[in-house]
This record gives sequence, structure tokens and C-alpha cells, in this order.
Amino acid sequence: MPTEPRGAPPAPAASPLAQAYRAAHYRIDTDPPLVLRIGQAHPALRALAPHGGVFLTACNPRSRRLRPAANARRLRALRRAVAGLGHAWLPGRGLDPLGLWPDEPSLWIPGLSLDAGLRLARRFGQNALVWCGPDTVARLAWTARCGPAGTDGHGAHGHEAD
Repeated sequence: MPTEPRGAPPAPAASPLAQAYRAAHYRIDTDPPLVLRIGQAHPALRALAPHGGVFLTACNPRSRRLRPAANARRLRALRRAVAGLGHAWLPGRGLDPLGLWPDEPSLWIPGLSLDAGLRLARRFGQNALVWCGPDTVARLAWTARCGPAGTDGHGAHGHEAD
């Protein structure tokens, strides 16, 4: 079963960046929290978003660490952009299970299409996003190849649809 949706640029082959994105945990802050894992189905997601949705951050564009205040401003701008599209959102957090990359505040945007999510991700300088369709399988969707020949191109460790 493919882990990247059709219509998005191909994933960077086996780069450390791509591996980190695939290994990350994408937590939606519900009660109890729902943790998305790439390539896995999440049946509990149907209650939140029967048609799927997008998990996205605005923090640390292109896997470059920003100061907390800059990330907070970017996240507020993402919330405004999502509201401007007429969508609700739930808070979330991208988590590196190895603890090498800081947690990234994120949004779960139920019902947002993959195309609209990719436009937002590009607008906010993100490498990728997590998309779930009605089948509830979490998939990475890359905004572009990460660097030359499908590598990350800058040796940064990143994860979480950043």
C-alpha cells in the first residue's frame, strides 16, 4: 500500500529527512489524543473527519529551526488562512519519537482537500503534510522534491509535515 498520495511530488527516496517524516508521530489533541502514523489506518478518525483531512504546521519552514516567537506568529497566520478557507481545525503536535527535533505545534484540518492542503503547505514553506482520506490511512504528501535528485539537500533533521 503506498504511503504517499497521487498528485503530490514523489517522496525523496531514502533521505534522512524523508525517514524522519515517516517515523514521526502526528498527534491530534482530542480527548483522548489521536496519534497518526504514516502508512497506518486510524479508524477513530472517521468520527472526526469522515471525508479525511490534513495535518499541517507552519513552524520551522524547510526544516530550518526558528525561534519560538517566530513559529507562534506563523502558526497564528496558518490558523487565519484555514479560517479564511471556511474550515475548522483542531490543535495538534508533530512529535519526533527519538527526541532529536523539537515538537511542532500543528493543526488537524478536517475535510480539507489534499490540493488545498498542498497549497497551504507551499505558502507556509513546508516540505510535506500528512493527509488522510476516507480510508483513514495517514500518508505523506510532499510539496516538492527536497533538494537535488530527491535528497533533502541540506542535511537537516526534520519531521512532521514541516
